[in-house]
Parts: sequence; C-alpha cells; structure tokens
Amino acid sequence: MKIVIVGAGKVGYTLAQRLSEEDYDVMLIEQDGERLNQVRSYLEVMTIEGSGANPELLAELDMTDTDMFIAVTNQDEVNLLACYVAKRLGATQTIARVRANEYINGNENDVIRSLGMDLIINPEMVTANDILQTIRTPNIMDVADFANDKVRLIEVKVRDDDEWCDKEIRELKLPDKVLIAGILRYGRMVIPSGHDRIQVTDNVFFLGERSAIEGMERENSRSKTQIRNVLLIGAGLIGRNLAVLLENENYHVKVIEKDYERCEMLSALANNTIVICGDGTDVDLLRREEIGDNDVIVCLTDDDKINLLVALMARHFGVQKTFVRVGRPEYIKLMEQVGIDHVFSPRILISDEIMRQIRRGDLLSVSSFEDSKAEALEMTLRETNPLVGRPLAQVNIPGAALIGAIVRGEEIIVPNGNTVPQAGDRAVLFTLPENSEAVIDFMEG
Repeated sequence: MKIVIVGAGKVGYTLAQRLSEEDYDVMLIEQDGERLNQVRSYLEVMTIEGSGANPELLAELDMTDTDMFIAVTNQDEVNLLACYVAKRLGATQTIARVRANEYINGNENDVIRSLGMDLIINPEMVTANDILQTIRTPNIMDVADFANDKVRLIEVKVRDDDEWCDKEIRELKLPDKVLIAGILRYGRMVIPSGHDRIQVTDNVFFLGERSAIEGMERENSRSKTQIRNVLLIGAGLIGRNLAVLLENENYHVKVIEKDYERCEMLSALANNTIVICGDGTDVDLLRREEIGDNDVIVCLTDDDKINLLVALMARHFGVQKTFVRVGRPEYIKLMEQVGIDHVFSPRILISDEIMRQIRRGDLLSVSSFEDSKAEALEMTLRETNPLVGRPLAQVNIPGAALIGAIVRGEEIIVPNGNTVPQAGDRAVLFTLPENSEAVIDFMEG
C-alpha cells in the first residue's frame, strides 16, 4: 500500500514512523529541508522536499497508484488544497487535518467533503472528546465500544483491595459474557492465559457484553466521589472545545488561562464556564480559587513541564484526578510513574484515528491502548475467513491474539475453544501492535 504524507511535523513524523514500522510504502513531503534531514536521520521512508499542494509535484509522484494521501501540515488551507489536488490526480483516499472549527461545523462540513475529502480530522476535538469520555468514567483508565455499542472494552488499574488482586485468572468469578483480554504490567502488554496472576498496579483489560461491563464499572466505582467540578489549565483549542463539551453535560467548569485573548474567545463560546485570566502555576492564585474543591484538573498548556508541575501541585491540594497533556509521548510512562492518573498525547490520538482509516477492508474499527501497546480490532467474518465453520480450538491465529467477543445478530458470544464462528459474525480481537498486520492478513484470508 502506497501512502503519501504531507507535513513532517509532530503528527506527520509519528504517522510515518508507525507506518514504516508496519512495512507500508511511505512517502513524506515537507517544505522545510532542515526538518526533512531530521526525518532522514531516524526514519527509513522516502522524503520529498516541496509543497504538498503543488499540482506539478503531485503529478510527478503519480497519484494514480496512491492508496492513501494524508495532509497534516499546520495550515488547514494547505491540507484541504493538497487533498483536493491529490484526489483530482487520482489518489484513492484522502485525509485532511483541519483544526479550525468553522471548517468542520454545520453546512461547511458538507462543502468541504464535496471537495473530495474522505476523512476530515480535528485533532483538538478528537482530544477533547477522549478526555470527556475518561471523565465520564473516572475509575476506568480507558473505554472503547464495538459492534454498534453492543461490546465494550475497559481498562482498569488493579488496587490492593480489588477482589481479583493476587489471583490467577482461572480462579476469578467474572460476570457472564466477560473475559480478561490483556494485562499491562510494567509497561509490557501481555495476552493472558488462565494461569496468569493479577497483581496490584496491573492495568487489566476487560472485554465483553456492554451491559455486563457497565455492571463492573458501577462496582468499580464503589466508595468513589462523583465527578462534578473540573478545572482546566489552558484555553487553547483543546481547552475551549473541552470546556464547551463539559458545560453541555452539566459539569461545573473553571478555566485558568494567562492569555487575555483566549479568555475572551472562551467566554464567547461558553455561557456557564468560569474563566480566570491568570497564571496556572501561581500557587497563591490556585489557593484563592480553592483548587482542592475540584474533582479533576486537566493541564493543557503547550509546556510538558508546566503541565506536570501544576498537576502535582493540584494533587498536593487534594484534587482527586489529574490529567496531563504531553507533546512528547516518551514522557507518558515517566508521568504515570510519578502519580499522574491520565497522560495523553494529541499526536498519538490523531495518528490512531488515521490508522483506523488506513486499516480498512474487513476491519470495522481499530482502537489503540496505552500509547499503542495493544490494539482491539473489530472485523466482519466473510465466508473465506479461516475462522468460519471451524471450532476456535482448531485455529492458530498468528502472533499473540485473543478473540474476545463474537456478535451474531443481537447475540453476544464470549467464545471458547468449542465456539464455531459463522459468516457474517462480527469478531472483536485483542492483540499486540506488532502482530496486528499478520492477524489482519490471516483474518482476511
């Protein structure tokens, strides 16, 4: 598969890195020669210096055999124009990164799509929605739904008072139609067997029928305070989008931002959000605003160190949950080790969204977890699929992979070795990223 990426910034670099590791044919276009030299030092991809919106350049590169054209520069107009030109020159699919909400809201969205875009992604809105989902389920590390919301996967951090702590999986009394799909331990993802023992501080992935998983969520929330008060540090695009989303769901939102113009923009968007123009690192300001009365703090500045500092101060003042945005994904593990509850990287979230579009075919969805340490794949089983008509015990799926759920009409099946999948079933698989391509190739026959 030939994939052309326009823009070698943070998102473009992350995408090129992930795609090259999975042996895609990647071509990266970038105007900045110095930035391209940095890419050449670390990645084995073809690089082209020039404008990705230049029709002559794209014609030379032959868009007719380009399966996916992705424009992720920092300029919305360049991305839209580049995708339009590439589509006209024969590119099969195009994806544009668009940050300005006015390009993607209301009727304008239809106009943009009429230009030939197959997918328009707003990184800040993707990030804001991801944070909102986590705030909705505060005791769950991550949540993903499959099969039209019939199947749910949740990630839970094991506490020393959890009933499943220090027990082998085969000893656990899990709800019907629920299984353990994976365990994250010391940064390493494991596809478990019945003999694996759950340890304190493990992150455990439960997969199963949504209603059964929701029951586990309610049980996991015992003795936990309901989240109502949320403090945001930073009113950039993510902060403004998140404040509006939270306000629409009746959370009590307070935002601290030192840039007056950003404060004005947020005040125009949100009616009930308290906007404070000030420095989020000012301890006296945090005390005056009674930071400890908040259930959650979300640190969204562009400075990783400031976000970490403010989150740790908030923890000291008594805030229950801390969220930190990082620009450098390599900081995620470090911040988690010092006690930050949720660390997220917008560039990883947006690359995950684009990867879902790339891996199409029988794939209905792809969800990544824990900085892409694991993936959940949802697929439709065709007649030619090697699973169809055979007991699962007789099928050897390559690599480490687990079939966690099969959806047959309205029926949810948590399979065992005797389960026989049928054509038309939906299957949800949990696997490691390094095995996902082999699993997909196997499943597609």
